[in-house]
Amino acid sequence: MQSLSIPVAADTWLGLIAWAYLLTNAVRVFTYIPQILAVWKCRDGARSVSLLTWGSWVLSHVAATAYGVLVVKDALFLLITLINFAGCGLVAAIAARRRWQWKQARTPGWA
Repeated sequence: MQSLSIPVAADTWLGLIAWAYLLTNAVRVFTYIPQILAVWKCRDGARSVSLLTWGSWVLSHVAATAYGVLVVKDALFLLITLINFAGCGLVAAIAARRRWQWKQARTPGWA
C-alpha cells in the first residue's frame, strides 16, 4: 500500500517546530507558579518534592543556556531558557530551604 505524502517545505516544518517550542515553553512558565506556591506553603520539609528531579532540570537549563549562547545565538531561545531556569531554580531552592528548616526544627538543641 502506498502512503499518502504531502510535500511540505523544510522551512515550514522548522517554523512549526519553532512556534511549538515557543508556545509550549511560554505556557510552561505559568506552570511553575502553583508549584512555587505549594512548596512555599509546605511545612513538612517539602518531602513530596524531588530535589534530584528539580535539580536535574536546573542543570538541563544551564546546558540549554550555554547551547543558546554558543550555538543557537538566538535571544528568544535564550530568554525562554533563562525563564525556565529561574522557575526550576526557584522551586528547587525553596524546597531545599524548606527541607533544611524542617530538619533544623527537629534537631535537638536548635533554637
